[in-house]
Amino acid sequence: MIKALFFDVDGTLLDHSPEGGSRMPESTRRSLRLVGEKGILSFVASGRIPSWVTFLGDLYPFDGYLSVNGQYAVDRSGQVLYQSPHCPEDILQLVELVRQDPFPCLIIEEEECFSVAPSPLIDEHFAWASLPPPPVYNPARLRDHPVLQFCLYMTKEEGARRLAPLRHVEITSAGGEILDVIPKGGGKEVGIAAVAQRFGWKREEIMVFGDGDNDCRMLSWAGTGVALGNGTPAAKAAADYVTAPIGEDGIQKALLHFGLLTPEDLAT
Repeated sequence: MIKALFFDVDGTLLDHSPEGGSRMPESTRRSLRLVGEKGILSFVASGRIPSWVTFLGDLYPFDGYLSVNGQYAVDRSGQVLYQSPHCPEDILQLVELVRQDPFPCLIIEEEECFSVAPSPLIDEHFAWASLPPPPVYNPARLRDHPVLQFCLYMTKEEGARRLAPLRHVEITSAGGEILDVIPKGGGKEVGIAAVAQRFGWKREEIMVFGDGDNDCRMLSWAGTGVALGNGTPAAKAAADYVTAPIGEDGIQKALLHFGLLTPEDLAT
């Protein structure tokens, strides 16, 4: 019996196609409400920074949020369920690498974000999210503010070359040229497993939905992994089931396929 659902955001909950307009499909919102009435909990599991996921509570009252690729998890009230920060020595070495040969790098804490050095690319990314440019990072913050993730704005090949001196990091990506760098051994599936342990759920009682390369491990790990039809080839290969694209009621159709919803539910 499925007890909890975990959803990626971009391309899974939010439809960024020209037709979708970066909105949550109405069929998805209704489906979340219907499964919630059956006692099934719903969580967000995103690579986004913490402050870029909680707004989803205005669309549906999710039971919790995993951000920065599972490195930080909170419940609906904001209580921390799980946190796995970077090794401080790696962050200090990262800052030195950027100072020696500048490249776009975004530092992400629980509540704030910083550019390691001024970057037009990062400023453009924040403008896309209707946010002001992030300030420049001060490494003295490490004493009181752990770093959960940092992002590089480049190809994966270049990112691997730039970060070669760092020994405790892992590069992931949703599929574009913004790289999410997490602690080695981390990932969405690790955060989901930690939340599941807090609630006493077994792996087979969890269903996850995703569409990007950074969703592959959680799709493989969960009892049931569902890839959206608009997902990357890697995400589809990792999933147990491939549903329709997000803009074609993909989440609703998957919930019907697995019996979490019935046609009678939708008729009410």
